[in-house]
Amino acid sequence: MNSTTASFLLILATGYAFSLLTSRIPVLRIPTTVSYLLFGILLQTGWIPLSDALRDWINHLAEFGLLFLMYVSGLEIDLTTMLFQRKEQVPPKNASESQRSPIWVGSLLFFSTFLISFLLSNTFVTLFAHSANPYYLCLLFTTTSLGVVLPVLEEMNLVHGSYGQAILTTALLSDFLTMVLLSVFVGHVSGDGPGMTLRTLAILPFTAILYLVLRAIQRFPKVRAWAGDAKARLRAILAILGTTCLLADATGAEPILGSFLIGMLVAALPSREKSRIREYSHGLGYGFLIPLFFLSVGMDFDLRTFQSRDALLWLPLLLVIAVLSKIIPALMLAKKHGQRASLAAGCLLSARLSLIAAAAQLGVSLHLLPEELADGILLVAAITALIAPVAFVTVLKKPTTNMS
Repeated sequence: MNSTTASFLLILATGYAFSLLTSRIPVLRIPTTVSYLLFGILLQTGWIPLSDALRDWINHLAEFGLLFLMYVSGLEIDLTTMLFQRKEQVPPKNASESQRSPIWVGSLLFFSTFLISFLLSNTFVTLFAHSANPYYLCLLFTTTSLGVVLPVLEEMNLVHGSYGQAILTTALLSDFLTMVLLSVFVGHVSGDGPGMTLRTLAILPFTAILYLVLRAIQRFPKVRAWAGDAKARLRAILAILGTTCLLADATGAEPILGSFLIGMLVAALPSREKSRIREYSHGLGYGFLIPLFFLSVGMDFDLRTFQSRDALLWLPLLLVIAVLSKIIPALMLAKKHGQRASLAAGCLLSARLSLIAAAAQLGVSLHLLPEELADGILLVAAITALIAPVAFVTVLKKPTTNMS
């Protein structure tokens, strides 16, 4: 066994032990995702030798881990529950927001977040950061890390209830629509024009056509038999996922969008093997690939950002905007789920991670954000990714309402 493989196996073993210990800390109940992120930061101290080959190996696996996380996210989208609260019950037209479907509640929360983010961002730019673009800053604060939200909901067994679906839908819309709006805005600023934006959205009709084709061939018994058992179908899903992600990347879209759409496609296709496919997907994802993604995020985080005096000066105000823009809209959930649950939802939706960090750096290159403000936003992403899941679990540890 070479040294790279040995070090990798040591990281897997000690990472699991670290996450097991931190999850047993009284009161905090640190989620697994945060544990692996913290463990990745600890690896920067060098107590386990990290060669360039090992870093590359972990980062490549982590990149696929992010794609797989988005696939699992799509797999957890229950379109029936999202459209209606009950399969047999469609809410009347005059139903209040608390009686509406998760897709309605999620849309309402997203657009409320967008409005509050714009008001806060515009005020911030007017009073303090005159060189920043308020529209771009608004889009950054509208984001939510679906990659943080889903594993926490899964760990708390809240994914399939109306409460979990509302949070999941809000996070989905925040990631997807913000990604689209950022593409449109950057295209406008850089002069790429609407053609580039339309090309990046080509993955949507491709996935819809793929669904119709697969749905049509399912009607033939021989084809269904040829598809094999759940393990064979999972291999086919991985092949389709890879093809779709390559197409998304070739058209200028985000590969994570392609993997998420494949997850939704698999969830929507009727199959007797669906529960086993979900079980195998969860085992591969949450057992191996997804922890490596959060480990990689921690390993690659630049701790020198915490030494930036200018970034630290912006940090309190940016954190206030990041949290308020999520907690205030989430209070709409209080009527059905209670104040504690709505506050917890706002805390979890405050989590940001890779999208906001990448967009902040892009904003600097396009002269839409000053560099010190972008560094402050990177700190916000790191702190919220660590604190938001812990706050959610802590606030919700004694739920008093029905989450179904």
